[in-house]
Amino acid sequence: MSVFISFAILALALLIITFLYLTPGVFAFLYHYCQGRFSQTKTQELSIFFILGAETISSCIFLLVFILVAFFTANFPHNLIPCLVWFMFGLLIALAFSSLFFYFRRGAGTELFIARKTAKEYIVHARTIKDRSGAFCLGIVSEIPELLFTLPLYIIVSSEILRMSTTHPASLLLTILYIIVPVVPLFIIRFQFKNHQNLADIERSRIRNKNFTRIILSISYLIIAFLILSFRT
Repeated sequence: MSVFISFAILALALLIITFLYLTPGVFAFLYHYCQGRFSQTKTQELSIFFILGAETISSCIFLLVFILVAFFTANFPHNLIPCLVWFMFGLLIALAFSSLFFYFRRGAGTELFIARKTAKEYIVHARTIKDRSGAFCLGIVSEIPELLFTLPLYIIVSSEILRMSTTHPASLLLTILYIIVPVVPLFIIRFQFKNHQNLADIERSRIRNKNFTRIILSISYLIIAFLILSFRT
């Protein structure tokens, strides 16, 4: 039963990570502006370096969290574990309501919770990128604001993978999967552009799916919260 609960938590966390909007949105703007300024070869090159930047920061943070969770799992007093579970439960409930009401700003578009100044800076940088290092750095910084939504998931995911590591051979594969999955939406957008969709098409799709995304994020956080409260205390 415990393995099934772990798989459910891990699957829901994966779902949340793949549904987040910020990094894919910045990537779509980068690809769009590169298409208008550079050759197809140069556009593909810069898009890959953006993806590498996003992959680098997300994998480094996940692995760091994994190491810290492994350390605290080995040294944390067992009598304090219920308090930690209640803390994570409250945090996930807060994230569920935040993703439902505050992740997207009011309005018909896909403006997110980040400051308007920050959003404009992302667009300006996407428009003016000229080389690999610029695309790589933009990929890195585009991941940072959504750590508010992903860092608690990384903590829970690390705990579940460590729990499974002694009983299930898939734990290593799951670790690799969580290193790779944050950039999967970027490859999807890249595929859309290569198949003759443009920024307007992608934005219309994102706007159309906005409310569905909001609900999926909120419900997923809620389910994870109640799973850890019910089975991890």
